[in-house]
Amino acid sequence: MSIRQQMTRLAWLVAATSGLGGLSTACSKEEPSPASPASVAQPQSFQFAPPDGTEYVRTDRRREEIAIVGVPLRKVDEDELTWNIGIEHRGDQYRVKQELVMVDFERDGRTVAKGKPPKGIAAELVIDRDGNLMDVSGLDQAAEVLRSLAGPGEEAEAERVITPDLLAYVIAMRYRLLFGETIGRGATPGTSWTISNPPGSVIMSRTVTVTGQETCDATTCARLKVDFKLDPRQVADAAADIVKSRVSESGGDPSKVTVRDASYEMKGSMLVEPATMLSHGAMLNEGGKVTVVDPDQKSVTVEIKGTTELSYSYGAGPAAMRSGERTKSSLAAE
Repeated sequence: MSIRQQMTRLAWLVAATSGLGGLSTACSKEEPSPASPASVAQPQSFQFAPPDGTEYVRTDRRREEIAIVGVPLRKVDEDELTWNIGIEHRGDQYRVKQELVMVDFERDGRTVAKGKPPKGIAAELVIDRDGNLMDVSGLDQAAEVLRSLAGPGEEAEAERVITPDLLAYVIAMRYRLLFGETIGRGATPGTSWTISNPPGSVIMSRTVTVTGQETCDATTCARLKVDFKLDPRQVADAAADIVKSRVSESGGDPSKVTVRDASYEMKGSMLVEPATMLSHGAMLNEGGKVTVVDPDQKSVTVEIKGTTELSYSYGAGPAAMRSGERTKSSLAAE
């Protein structure tokens, strides 16, 4: 594996268990505070009740920059996926159809894949009446369809970057983060809860706090702040692997690489309707540095920066916005 490929491993390791959700255990606590005037007549907890026929467009944007400080080697990845999403009630279940309608994957200025999938790539989520994700199906033809969008000579990279398994994972984990882990929690400003991950996870825990309520489109949303507690050992080990690969490729002994210092932080925010659990925006900011010492006792510092943004555009159907006008809602970084 090349150094450029290794440089993506740390950021993916962190991102896969954060912005994408990540499986977690039910070790949580809630600390409610008195309701503010803005929360009067609003639900006291987050309820999963999206109206039948809700339709919206969600755009996922991610930018990631990884560099070895002092070395003329920097990797910048920019990804954008646009989904058409529709929600239907069928008996005591919800069926959420998520169709990928636009793809743009850039790697250091190279276009890996870009355009509108000619055949469509769609997934269907089956959710019970309590908001529990039961199944994700579809996406079987994703690799074949994406090959047609690949830039010249980028077919193999396009298949590697977006696989059916990865798309299914992204869809399921983002559902759990944006919906499943919030349903039933208190929606009153000041309420907070902590979700712990299994031992050995890069992200040890996430603390979510309802910071306030505000108007979004024609309804009321709760603004949530998310603070992540990371395992410094896991982050350091992942960064050390990057440098070990570089040392190995140059003929050195990777076993003599040691970590001197590691720091990484992540903060996120979400805007969600307590009455329906429809989202109106989400943002994740992350970054840090890890310094290791190679076999020649030279210090090597890996620097990582990343942002992930989810923005939403609701149509005229019975969605969160009741006015019947088409609007766009996105959450800016704070």
